[in-house]
Amino acid sequence: MKSLAMLISLSLAFLMCALAGCRPSGANYRVDPPGGFAVYTGDTDSFRSISSDGVRIRIRRVDNNPRGDAAMWGQALATYLTDRGYHGISEEKIVSRDGREGVFAEYAYWFNAEEYRYAIAIFTGPDHLYIIETGGTVEGFARKRDGILDSLRTFRAE
Repeated sequence: MKSLAMLISLSLAFLMCALAGCRPSGANYRVDPPGGFAVYTGDTDSFRSISSDGVRIRIRRVDNNPRGDAAMWGQALATYLTDRGYHGISEEKIVSRDGREGVFAEYAYWFNAEEYRYAIAIFTGPDHLYIIETGGTVEGFARKRDGILDSLRTFRAE
């Protein structure tokens, strides 16, 4: 009975967090998490969440140094990842809720004889980059992809 009460409390906390548009207390951005994702609450420097099938999302803010736009950083990232064996699948422009233009790119990679997807979105500000990384197995990511993209479009910096 005690574990049922704990489960109900955690479910309510997650629901309140999801409805409010979660963000870590130390970060200056918000995003509405996709349905079915639990949000890590102990991290204050980045937003992290995970689905029941292991698809993960992490958002962090870093200095925009050297200063560049999302397209430039997306190209730099593509070079970095392909040099390390990742295979580009798709790239598209994406616009956040607060009107920031960004890039969203998907990559395939193999780990322990299993194929995975790694996707990254980059939004820029005058002084910072907002990097949103997602990843999981091919099957898990495929089931969550639309929800992840919808969530990325809710991103806003404060």
